[in-house]
Amino acid sequence: MKKLYKIILLTCISTTSINMSYAQGLEDKFNINVSAGLTIGLNANINCEYRITDNSYISLGYGEVASLFGEQIPHIDISHVFLKGRRQHYFEFGYGLTVIDDLDYVLHPNFRLGYRKINDFNSRFFRTGISFSEGLYFGFGQSF
Repeated sequence: MKKLYKIILLTCISTTSINMSYAQGLEDKFNINVSAGLTIGLNANINCEYRITDNSYISLGYGEVASLFGEQIPHIDISHVFLKGRRQHYFEFGYGLTVIDDLDYVLHPNFRLGYRKINDFNSRFFRTGISFSEGLYFGFGQSF
């Protein structure tokens, strides 16, 4: 079980480094964001997003839920995220799948509804909303 997580994490990191080196010449093609959320307990997530069209992203995320009973439950999610809005303010919505490792791998549908404010001059952004995998979340990110 832990071996699978290590393989997925290494694959994500290697893909991220390849995408980052490729995206250095392309403005705002790739972003990384971290978020904290409230679900059954506290949730921490890191998401890697790659832009596939003007307002459409593929997001790969890893997170852990620290439950009220002291256990940590890891999850991996993949989502198709859309941004709708103008200038710096965007409505964020998406769908996908989440794998939760609670004694056994359980596959759940994932959704995301939220708000994203993008700062144009330094490519940083703030995001907040609700998601199955992140809970009620807020986070920050950087575009490359």
